[in-house]
Amino acid sequence: MPTVLVVGATGNIGASAIFAALRSKFHVLAIVRNQASAEKLFSNVGTRESITTVEADIMSDRGVKEVVEKVRKGELPAFQHVYAAAFWLKRMVILWWAAGGLFDTTSILDLTTADVRKYMLINFEPNLFAYQATIPYLLEQNDPASTWTLCTGASGDNGGLAGASMTQGALYSMANVACLNNTNTNVRFNEIYLGLFVAAGAAGDQAGLIKSSDFAVTYEEILARPDIKGSRLLVCQPEDLKKFRLQKKLE
Repeated sequence: MPTVLVVGATGNIGASAIFAALRSKFHVLAIVRNQASAEKLFSNVGTRESITTVEADIMSDRGVKEVVEKVRKGELPAFQHVYAAAFWLKRMVILWWAAGGLFDTTSILDLTTADVRKYMLINFEPNLFAYQATIPYLLEQNDPASTWTLCTGASGDNGGLAGASMTQGALYSMANVACLNNTNTNVRFNEIYLGLFVAAGAAGDQAGLIKSSDFAVTYEEILARPDIKGSRLLVCQPEDLKKFRLQKKLE
């Protein structure tokens, strides 16, 4: 059974990736901070079946690497797919951009060097570390069906919140580089660009929110379609969950 490694598994976006993997009949290897986070994950998706959890610090450049080392040793299931939505939410603010992690209303003129570094530390670096740790493994395995999917937020384009917007811009560029670098490899790298607020569990029933289980169709589409490679799948309105909008990243 194919396995998806989910980085940022306990969040609302991570839950959608797990829903998608399970509905696609895949196994899930989910990175969590601790046992409490694992229980939150199981509550969000409503099952423990076909999910293996492993504790790691995704904020550290060693965190995901240590997970991959355990996979190599046979201590954890081998994986063929990676989904990264590694954002640590300092506080939950309901805005129309959902993926983006740490954000506040500090003006670009008031951002300190420490603020900028904090934004990069929380919103950008965990995704970069995950990529650096897992891509060599996927290339070595040479599975022709392998995928690597990055979820980004629309705040990078709307510019509404300085710190979050600039770090999302960095993720867009990371996706461009990864798409280019994997043009001729076995790994289909894609970006899911999210301009809606996604919520797991009962919170998803609130007006104006998209349920994690509904957002999951975007990742199901990527897993199911070998022709989607080097692309951005845009989700900016509810209709985008029914009629998928794809753009090539480097055209």
